[in-house]
Amino acid sequence: MIIDYKQPYWIKYEWDLSDHMDDQYVTEFNKKESEKLYNLFHQEKYSITIDFKLNNKLKGDDIFCIFGKPGKNFGLTYNKEVDTLAFEFWTEKNEESVDDVFNYIPIKGVHYDEMKNGVIITIIRNKDEFFIHKNFELKDSIKFTKNLIKDYREEGLLLGAANIGTSVSEHRYYGGFEIEKLQFIDNNTDINFSKKVFKTDVEDLITIEKYDDIVFSYDFNIKNNQGIIYDSSKNNFFVEKIPQDFII
Repeated sequence: MIIDYKQPYWIKYEWDLSDHMDDQYVTEFNKKESEKLYNLFHQEKYSITIDFKLNNKLKGDDIFCIFGKPGKNFGLTYNKEVDTLAFEFWTEKNEESVDDVFNYIPIKGVHYDEMKNGVIITIIRNKDEFFIHKNFELKDSIKFTKNLIKDYREEGLLLGAANIGTSVSEHRYYGGFEIEKLQFIDNNTDINFSKKVFKTDVEDLITIEKYDDIVFSYDFNIKNNQGIIYDSSKNNFFVEKIPQDFII
């Protein structure tokens, strides 16, 4: 599925399908904001895996988010000018700083010529360290002190944007790209388990040990007649396009 410029998606609602015999007909009236999604990245152990492609024919800001959260820079970003994919985030101030601390880790050896054909990136958090994997092989890691800043608790996860409401245009991080799969697993620091879940067919996910730890799992080729992407976990954290009223 292609996410176009200034047409980002978000993952922020838990959908209630109890009144629907046919899941195809979910509407805006049976969903609520999810505290779980708002607090995803403040847990001590988890993994997130995304499969995507870049295409320079798709418009994007000079720096844009593959996925991100509103607030100070957070997410997987691509800088077109220097051809760099990176993971960036802010943590709370510590004993050695007078303000919040910016953390940035470029993913070594990952450039447009490879990403145009597709790449799988997994980010694993294990307490005070993030581990970055490309195609399930470890590329780098970064340690940090304190937890992520509170800004990231105020919104769900965005795809193709970061700060959609900011008056500073270069901080909105809009960008177009093609996305295939996305998954988030609680309590997971094992790249092999991330790979197992990723490689498992949608209909077989329920058979996996620790299936309940899968917070969400999406195949972006599977969506309903309203363009909503289904969640293959036990949860109903569907993906939907952000209404244009929120886009500036």
